[in-house]
Amino acid sequence: MLKIKKCRLLFICGFSSVLFLSFIINFQSSFAQGNDVILNKSTHLNMIEFADNIDSKESNSSITIPISSSTWNITQVNLNFSDIKLEREINAIEDNTTLLKAHPLGKDVRGMGVQINITEPTKIFGVYLYGAATSKSIVDVTKVQITGYQSGGLTQDSPNSTIYGSTDLNMNNSLGWHLQMFSFPVNLSIGQYYLILNLTEAMVVEGPTIYWFYNDESPVHPELHISFYVRDLLIWHWTRGKQGSPFLHKIIQRTNKLYYPENINMTAELNGQIYNVTDGSIIGAGNLTIKDLDYNPNDNDLNIQIHNNNNVQLFFNLSYHVGLKNKLISNGYVLIQENHDNNWTLTPDISRFYVNHSIKFDYPSNWFNPKVLRNGIDISSQVQINTSKKFIFIPNNTIIDGATWQITANSPNIDLTLNTPKTTFEQSQELKYSAFAPILDGNYTFILYDSLGYPEDNITLPVTSLETVYSYNLSSNPNEGIWVGYAFWYNLTTAGVKSANFEVNIDRLPLIILITVIIGSVSAVSIFTSYKVVKKIKRERESYRQSIYNKYMDILNLDYLIIIDKNSGINIFDKVLAAKNMDASLISGFLEAIRSFGIDLTGSDQKSQAIKLEYQNSKILMSEFKNFRMTLIMKDNPSEDFLESIRQLSYDIEERYGKELEHFDGEVGKFAGIKDLIEHHLPVSLIYPLKINESFDIKLNSGEKELIASAKSIMKQKGISYFFVSNLISQKGGFQAKEAELILNLIEKNVFETSINL
Repeated sequence: MLKIKKCRLLFICGFSSVLFLSFIINFQSSFAQGNDVILNKSTHLNMIEFADNIDSKESNSSITIPISSSTWNITQVNLNFSDIKLEREINAIEDNTTLLKAHPLGKDVRGMGVQINITEPTKIFGVYLYGAATSKSIVDVTKVQITGYQSGGLTQDSPNSTIYGSTDLNMNNSLGWHLQMFSFPVNLSIGQYYLILNLTEAMVVEGPTIYWFYNDESPVHPELHISFYVRDLLIWHWTRGKQGSPFLHKIIQRTNKLYYPENINMTAELNGQIYNVTDGSIIGAGNLTIKDLDYNPNDNDLNIQIHNNNNVQLFFNLSYHVGLKNKLISNGYVLIQENHDNNWTLTPDISRFYVNHSIKFDYPSNWFNPKVLRNGIDISSQVQINTSKKFIFIPNNTIIDGATWQITANSPNIDLTLNTPKTTFEQSQELKYSAFAPILDGNYTFILYDSLGYPEDNITLPVTSLETVYSYNLSSNPNEGIWVGYAFWYNLTTAGVKSANFEVNIDRLPLIILITVIIGSVSAVSIFTSYKVVKKIKRERESYRQSIYNKYMDILNLDYLIIIDKNSGINIFDKVLAAKNMDASLISGFLEAIRSFGIDLTGSDQKSQAIKLEYQNSKILMSEFKNFRMTLIMKDNPSEDFLESIRQLSYDIEERYGKELEHFDGEVGKFAGIKDLIEHHLPVSLIYPLKINESFDIKLNSGEKELIASAKSIMKQKGISYFFVSNLISQKGGFQAKEAELILNLIEKNVFETSINL
């Protein structure tokens, strides 16, 4: 009789279940949750950085100013010259080549010289002599020398034996000016010296000679003396100097004489343009200012050539001020959300190259509420933000080496137009709609959410025409209900989003036929399967109790639990469940490094992933879900029931804290409620000390009353106000799933309470 009643009850339950199933099928209550969908897209915009390269240097006819990068453009150049002097010049002492005569140097005259007067410290590099040589053999043994001056005695106004500079004669049989260069410049102080041709080292001289010419009709400096090295009574000596006909010569020299730039027609050549250098306030000084330039040297140096009308190089001291500008490309991103303004963030990399450095950003005209942050602190009051002309100027005194920068602003969300000719679809059909871009530019990102709020499709398409079509083929078994399709449009400075709802239905006729068959089948076999059903219920009951046993054993097996924000790597919740010390953050970082090199994934599905790893004597499990990662450190491998609990815990954390994790700002206090979710899925209270809530007012069964009595007995024996579940188990002769179930019931009814703050 009891079996028949059970069968009847089973038939009624089965028939009712089928009717209820039919009701559920015809009741649509699934809607996509997508009002908080935010799209993050990268962007990049140009800024202009300005700098001043200010320095000083010694230079000559070529000025080289270093530039930090070839991308910089020159905007202005200011050059201030001082101590302008000729690097070397040709001083023509005697150069009148008309009415010429010559003195020979050879067998009877072994030396000839002309007086040099030095009126200021002078460096002599060489001389030009006007003459000719009829034989190379005599040239090879002749020296050109600068000697001292004999100011008294029998050989007054002649060369003396001090030699200041010497070089081999350079002359051939062509009449004209012949250059004689000293190997090392000859430095002479103020005084009188001699320039000589010296043949005294030759043993025998015969035949042709060397001729050095002079003009005794119209000399330029008739006061200069000349002298000859001759033999008198077998003694060679220099003759007393005589005036009136100095030898023709020119001196290549450098003096300390300063020049006004305009007196020597001093100019600067930059980028093929010639600019005049104007006189300064004192002799030897000048300046040049070139404005309104936009010149790129395409090099790491700015080169300026200096010219003058003497066709010789100049020496000068230079102080310069070069204005520079550079195009700075800043990366960034935009957050696009329906019914909200767009949020733009730029992250420029500002590095100081010069003592004076500033940034100008001409932001788009549709942006508003601009702000500037340095190292996360708003310094908008320290910079210039011109909202009428739409630019931001970051001055030199706000730029700090190594700082991080953010420029934020908002822009209106562009209201897009969607074309949705059809809004109701069935399985295996093509869901299709189109969007109209406000301008022929940018990209579209289409995102389709199913009725459960999960993204079903995500695709990005470039805007190639004003209308862009999106389509998606539904599966043969889609989630029935209201789906939401989003069209995000964006370019580098503007963005917008529009959504539309679509109803997705499933054809009911095949299902109705199936239900009819099921009803008949259930009615026919329910009597014959009652026994099996009863056994199945018992198996499920035993399975449930076994899962409790597994959970309890896994909880005893658990040492640490850590939950980490994936993007920042910050622990948002962690709990120590064991007495041993272990750096859980170090283990978490270690797992992240291993994971990035590719650990085999196990237990993964579409929404989450679980990674198992053995580290030393611990078993480590890392479960990932969207924006967070859960790490558990255990003594032994967990059961499948425990892994399922972890997956369900991950879903609940995402459901309750998904939005906070997606926009995590570093504040971990808001995640304190995670401990309640953990207790719901992982009854960690089983391993903590418990106390009895004496104020409970609920009805208890005999097994629960027996457990309470055992707990009181334990506390009385030990003289403490708390007890452990393990105490109850050992008292009852070992762990039984039934007792664990009763303990969990008492914890759930708040009869057993944890005595510590979890």
